[in-house]
Amino acid sequence: MPSVELTLNSLYNQLSTVERRLADFILASPERIPGLSVKQIASGASASVAAVSRLVRKAGFAGLRDFKLELARERAVPPAYFYKAIEAEDSDAELVTKVFLGNRQSLEDTLKLLDPAALAQAVRRMVRARALLFFGVGSSGILARDAAMRFSLLGVPAQALSDPSEVYFRAATARQSEVAVGLSHSGRSLATVRALELAREGQALTIGISNYLRSPLHAASDFFFCTSFPETRVTVTALSSRVAQLCLIDAMYLLAARLRGAPRDYEQVNRRMEKLLRLPERS
Repeated sequence: MPSVELTLNSLYNQLSTVERRLADFILASPERIPGLSVKQIASGASASVAAVSRLVRKAGFAGLRDFKLELARERAVPPAYFYKAIEAEDSDAELVTKVFLGNRQSLEDTLKLLDPAALAQAVRRMVRARALLFFGVGSSGILARDAAMRFSLLGVPAQALSDPSEVYFRAATARQSEVAVGLSHSGRSLATVRALELAREGQALTIGISNYLRSPLHAASDFFFCTSFPETRVTVTALSSRVAQLCLIDAMYLLAARLRGAPRDYEQVNRRMEKLLRLPERS
């Protein structure tokens, strides 16, 4: 199960104003929470007892007692490092270190959120599809193109679409034998969310990849995979979470390659591409 702090960070953008105050209060001093009563937690965040209960349930717990027990258990085993926000006064070395540690944390937190069995099940559907449609706009379009190229190397018909008009047209013609994959950092990209909704109306399987657990993209997805980067708590670019999304695509590709028995064929393609794209080494 993902950690309490990771779950609250992942849900943060989908919380109400009061719930965000509660999350801020909890995340500011998580070591104190197990020793506080529900009234003390509510008072500390200027919230109601009912709001505390709502937040706990949204985080996946039956009640505050289970929530506090899990938080206490996690605090008993502190992480090896902490990601800290990038500050204007940081030195060059500090800034670079924080970027690398943030990406490292993103990968480890994403792995905690990931259900490998569900990922493998989704990939099995992908390799049997008549066509794979990867939808993503902006920087997500780059990931969509990379994913489509990888699956094409395995002999799976794959297409990446990022122009909104093309996205809508192709999604509206998606059919039951096809799989539509939506990539959106926020999970709220209008074109990408609408693409999965249209594809689902045509009986296509839909897969969503986003940095946020509760989002319109999640609602439009038959399979949903959440990456993690603590961007709701710090001021950094959304591109940071792309590292985890790219790693997730790598895992999907390698699972697909194994299912199709394609590693040997891929090596042949790779050797041909190296001859085409690389200058020969000088003797």
